[in-house]
Formats: sequence, structure tokens, C-alpha cells
Amino acid sequence: MSICLAYDGSVNGDWVARHAVRLAAGEASQRLRIVHVETAEIAAARLAGKFDNIRLIAARAGVEVDVEICAMKEGVVGGLVEHLAGDPDVLVIAGVRAQGGRRGFLADTVSWQLLKDTTFDVVAYRVVQPGTLGVVRRLLLPLAGHSAGHRAAARMLGLLAHDLRTARLLNIVELPAQRLRGLTAPEAAALRHRATAFLEGIESGLGEVPALEGLRLEAAARISDDWSREVIIDAAQQKSDLIALEASRQSLERGFRYGDPFESLLRDAPCDVAIYRSGANHGG
Repeated sequence: MSICLAYDGSVNGDWVARHAVRLAAGEASQRLRIVHVETAEIAAARLAGKFDNIRLIAARAGVEVDVEICAMKEGVVGGLVEHLAGDPDVLVIAGVRAQGGRRGFLADTVSWQLLKDTTFDVVAYRVVQPGTLGVVRRLLLPLAGHSAGHRAAARMLGLLAHDLRTARLLNIVELPAQRLRGLTAPEAAALRHRATAFLEGIESGLGEVPALEGLRLEAAARISDDWSREVIIDAAQQKSDLIALEASRQSLERGFRYGDPFESLLRDAPCDVAIYRSGANHGG
């Protein structure tokens, strides 16, 4: 797999680069491709200095860096897609940041367009705690019932395993508020039992992955009328370094409005957030 950072030269991009370096350190080749789409937003000399700084950070992690400059083609995303078209197996890393006003984090952004595109695997990072320097010791992994998402989660775990101490699997059974209020204790127990069995199956499969040997796996099931709130609470209670969750194809096609659960999570999370989506070659 080729690890590729879509870098825009911003301070947020510098923070995301730390995560990209740690992911590349967990990949067999230990190489990081930095792809920058030329715009007039940053001076060449300043950009060169930023590349040198990322190279220095990467060298300390044992990662080699290749910098690639490409031209726009009907925008930034078109330039990236065309430039990477010849790579059959690439993971693109992008950044997510507040746009100001009530526009949220993802709506109509380059990261949203990359996540929607099925050409390659994508991970979009929202950095809340730049002081962690991209090192993830405690990972919170909310999981739903999509098998392609589970495979993508396993690939993420494999790249992060060299830094990880604990991975916590979380399944949230989301119910309408009215039904949740009328839920009986036996009904709640049955829902938790199914959710726990679901997580145990995934945990068993992950336990057989050689790269994850020695990793402490935890599992928790919740019932709620707001899954994003439960993820935020759990991350705060567990002092997670990163929340990593899949963006479903349905949510990507629908788009992300200000009140969308993904937007709420990105806005209020107590730690960094990674939203991932597999490309078509991996069932995404």
C-alpha cells in the first residue's frame, strides 16, 4: 500500500502530516508520498521549508519522504485523482478543519470530495490535540454492521499497531428517542446481547491478525438515541487519543449538514478524529 498525504501547506496540514508519518511508519515500505496541488495560496519558498520540516519529522520515525507537485484539473480533487490514477493501491490522507460560520467541517470540502470518490482509500483527520504529535496509544473504534468497513478498520489498526496499546471497539444501537424511552429492561438486555456478540465476532477476527499480536482489545455496547454523543462521551471517559470511524456511502452521498452526527462529532470530540472510507478495490 502507498501512503499519500494530500498536503495544502496550512498549519492544519502540518498537524495532519504527523498522523501521516505515523501511518507510513507502520507500512512495510515505510515511505510517505506528499502530493501538493499547485495553487497561488502559498509561496514556493515557504512551501519548500514546510516540506523540509516534514522530512525531518519523518526521518526520526524511519520514514522516507517523496514530494510530488501536480497541477489542478477542474479543481484540487481532479488534480489529485489524475496524479494518483496509476497507483493501484493507495491510501490518501487529508485534513479536516472548521470552515467558519455554520458551514461545518466536511460539507463541500476537498476531504468530503475525496471521501466520496471511490478511486482509492481515504482517511480524513480532524486534529484536536496537536500535542500528541500523531502518536495514538488509545484508539476508539466505533463499528457498525458493514463488512467493508470492518476490513478498512482492520487495515487502519495494522498501520497504527506499532504505536497502539489499546483499541476499544464500540457498537451503538441507535433507536428513536420515543422508542428508547419506552424500552423495557429485557428488550434492552437483548439488544446489548446482540451488540456484544457482534463485537466479539470482530474481536475474534482481529485477534488472528499477526500485526495486532499483543494489542489489548476492549469492547463495549451502548443503546442511545444519538450515536455521536455516545462516541464523544466514551472517548472522554477512556481518554482516547483518536476516534476512527467509517463514513458510509449513504452518508457521503447525502452530504454533511451542520447538524449531521458526523459534524457534531468533529465539532465536539475531545480528541483527534479520523474518518475513513475504502475505495472500490476494497469494497468501499
